[in-house]
Amino acid sequence: MLPLNLCRFRCCLPAALSIRPRAFHLMCLAVTLGCLLPGMRLLAQDSGAKEEAAPPAAPLQLAPVQPPINFRERPTYPTDSQRLRRTVQLDGVLSDGEWDPFYTITGGAIKGTVYCNWDDNFLYLAARTEQPAAILFDVDMGGDGWLRGADNLELVVGSVPESGNPALVARLLNAANSKDAPAWNETATDTRTIQVAGKVANGTQFIEIAIPKNTASLVLRPGATLGLRAEFLPPGLPSAYLPTQPFEPHLLLDATLVEARALAASGVLPRLTLSDYKCIATQKLFATLELRNQRDLPVAIRSVTWTGQGNSINAVNTIRSVNVPPIPGLKTLKLKYDTVLPPDLVPGSYTLLVTADLADGKQVQSAATFTVVEPLQAQVSSDPQPVEIVGQTKLQLNVDVYSAVPDHFRGDVEIISMPAGWELEGSKKRSVGIDREDARKVTRYNFKLPSTTQAGDYPFDVTVTWRGRVWNLKHTVHVTRTEAPPTK
Repeated sequence: MLPLNLCRFRCCLPAALSIRPRAFHLMCLAVTLGCLLPGMRLLAQDSGAKEEAAPPAAPLQLAPVQPPINFRERPTYPTDSQRLRRTVQLDGVLSDGEWDPFYTITGGAIKGTVYCNWDDNFLYLAARTEQPAAILFDVDMGGDGWLRGADNLELVVGSVPESGNPALVARLLNAANSKDAPAWNETATDTRTIQVAGKVANGTQFIEIAIPKNTASLVLRPGATLGLRAEFLPPGLPSAYLPTQPFEPHLLLDATLVEARALAASGVLPRLTLSDYKCIATQKLFATLELRNQRDLPVAIRSVTWTGQGNSINAVNTIRSVNVPPIPGLKTLKLKYDTVLPPDLVPGSYTLLVTADLADGKQVQSAATFTVVEPLQAQVSSDPQPVEIVGQTKLQLNVDVYSAVPDHFRGDVEIISMPAGWELEGSKKRSVGIDREDARKVTRYNFKLPSTTQAGDYPFDVTVTWRGRVWNLKHTVHVTRTEAPPTK
């Protein structure tokens, strides 16, 4: 017996359509089975699932989708092109006042801030993201355009792993011969020379990079201009990123290397310079502020304030001067400042900020950074190392002292303990003098080792003393033998 709906279908057939009853019944049966079979399959699957008591399938985890990067358009985020000279510590931690932001990415799936600083040896790049991410940096070392020269470096840093530092891929775009036929080169840059550090804290990722000078013709000096751009990618290894075609133009943002950041107003241009950008605690630091008046009329000044910025508030003296002469028309006014750095000032970067309040209510500002380092670095070595005993044997112990003390350094080197029986030529305590900053001096001690000296490790304790501070050094001499010592 046919279902009611099919009987109604039959009754509604036009009279002119002649279909034999048996053929019509077969057709209806096929239609019925076609309608019922999908439902029967679902019921069978549901029944089988209940019999097997299979656990529910885990929801599908989709990786975040990163929109394609349009390198033909420059980033539109607010940018500070003035990149301050500042030495940072690559430890995966962006400490307060240690970095200067370049721009903040507020759109897309991954948000965060990009940082950039420099000193005489490195270009520093960093990124803070609200979640784990890979980071892409494009750097045009010459600032002359992406498809020009052979100085266009692309770095891709992977997201921070559970242990260790992120992986890094570096490729150089060579368009020196023709911008119409550029080529990627992934072997021109030795990634081992590029320092990378990263950490994740409370879901926030921090990545720091130091690119040494001369990498891809990188020149680090005040006034140099770079092209710079950073993009955030989904987390993973840097090899997951597929670079663009070599002929694809990349539009970057200008970044100018400066020793001081300036904010001009009312036709007055400030310029702040320091007597030293690498200092030690207790050092006297001098600064000069030049205010250049670009107008014909004099500019009156209400006050000038010198102070530390951010974490530097206690590193320098705060001085406010109210008796400041006006800036003559089309002339430059020079103002002087000095401060003694506290003896307990820890190594790191510090910023001096000077603000000139003009009579018309506007402000002129300039900031300069300096780095505090240890006054000296010392290490001990021996020659030869290891030393082989062949009769009475000679050994030289070398104490290498590197001084960051301004002008000159004078201290003492002394051997506190040495192996018994070893004969030293001269005294254990000696004076060492270094006549200029950023120079080194090696103090050499000559020893005679007895022929009976046994193979083994022999420790030395050495101190370097300067202005009441003591640096304790340790060294071990490794002794070997090729023959047994003579018997008596």
